[in-house]
Order: sequence, then C-alpha cells, then structure tokens
Amino acid sequence: MTIPELPDTTILVVEIGSTAHGTGIPGVEDRDEMAIVVETPEQLLGLDEDGFRSVMHRSQPEGAPSGPGDIDRTLHSLRRFVRMAVGGNPSMLMAMWAPAHLSTPLGDELQALGEAFVGRHVVPRYRGYMQSQARRLLGESGGGQGSGGRPELVEKFGYDTKFAMHASRLGFQCLELLSTGGMALPIEGEIGEWLRSVRHGAVSFDDWWDRTLDLDAQLETIGADESIRPEADRSTIDAWCIEAHHRTWAS
Repeated sequence: MTIPELPDTTILVVEIGSTAHGTGIPGVEDRDEMAIVVETPEQLLGLDEDGFRSVMHRSQPEGAPSGPGDIDRTLHSLRRFVRMAVGGNPSMLMAMWAPAHLSTPLGDELQALGEAFVGRHVVPRYRGYMQSQARRLLGESGGGQGSGGRPELVEKFGYDTKFAMHASRLGFQCLELLSTGGMALPIEGEIGEWLRSVRHGAVSFDDWWDRTLDLDAQLETIGADESIRPEADRSTIDAWCIEAHHRTWAS
C-alpha cells in the first residue's frame, strides 16, 4: 500500500518510534513518523471549520499490523502540534529532538526552539503516562499483574517488557528535559543499556518496578524545583508560529 505524498507545506518529518529512541529490536521494528504541516490560508481563515485535520497514513491496510519496514506516519498542523507540545505532550516534545527525514528551514527553526517548550508543567504529563502504564502492569488497571497488551511477551518474560520499557523511558526523558533543557536521541549510556535490557526481558519485573518507583520519586522532586521555569516560553513560541505561517504563505 502506497502512502500519500506529503502536503506542499510540510516543514518537518521526524522519526518518533523505538528506533529513534534507541530501544527497538533491529530488524523487527516498523517506522513511526510524524509530519508537521503549515495550514494554507484557506484552511486557517476560510469556511472550513476544521482546517487541516490530523491524519495517519499507513503502508499497511487499516486493521493490519505493521511489521518490519512498514511506515506509520501521522500528520499534524503546525498549530495543533505546537499547542500539544506547549501542553507537555511527550510524543510532541520528543519531535523537537528526533532525527529528521525531511526538514525545511522552518523545520530546522522549530526543532531549534525545543528548549522554549520545557518547564515544570511537563512533569504531570510525563508522570501521568508513566504511572498509568505502571498501574496496568501491576494489574491495578486492566488485566492481571504483568499485563500490557502483548501476551507473547507476558508468557515469555512474565510481563509486557516493551510496555514496561516505554513507561520507564518516559520518566528518564522527563528528568533529562528538566535537567538539561533538551533530549538526546537515541538514548545512550547506562540508561539506554538498562532500557534495552528491560525490552529484551533481561530485567525482572521486581527490579523494573523498583527503579521505576525511584524514577517517580525523582519526578516529584524535580517538579517542585522552583529554580526551573514553571511553564513554556509561550510568547516566543507564539511569535515564531505566527511568523512561520506568514513566511509559508508569502512563498
């Protein structure tokens, strides 16, 4: 199945899946992409109430699982992307530092603006995602202990190791954002090795849980650190977003 061509006003296409994080298994991962599109004047100012709607394009038919080499690409308007990123959405924030498959000068500028989106306000979003996944793996929300959605992993390792790895990854990346103002991708060093060990089932459920519990405590502490900006630099982001639309329409 062929994926549609990108809109002419696309400014950035980044990879956002496990491979970009450095936590995937070589040879078995599909490719998750995100594209950012500047709306046309007609979409933004005309009679269309919805403007440019977020949409997913897949190389597999709807309902069919993605496999090695398949592409799942989600397209967002620049306005929607920026609003979600300002709100602390982890998937949107990751795109600021993700490897780019296509980037225009405006796409480069958007990624260079990444630090402006970082503030203590992101902690509840990251922490909320991490806690909800942990509760599911503990059997407190859907399924029994160790569940997560992949029965083959539960049967083999006692818990959904991919689900668990992503839960911990969110905690590490939130700490990195607030400590450094950015995010290094792929994840390397001891943290990267540990996450890959979780993914491969080399870390017991109890050890994974102990470290994730410690991560949660660190997030609570850093979320109360008043030396860190409380929210995104909205004025800088707003000014750039307006200019990006003007420049796109002028060209």
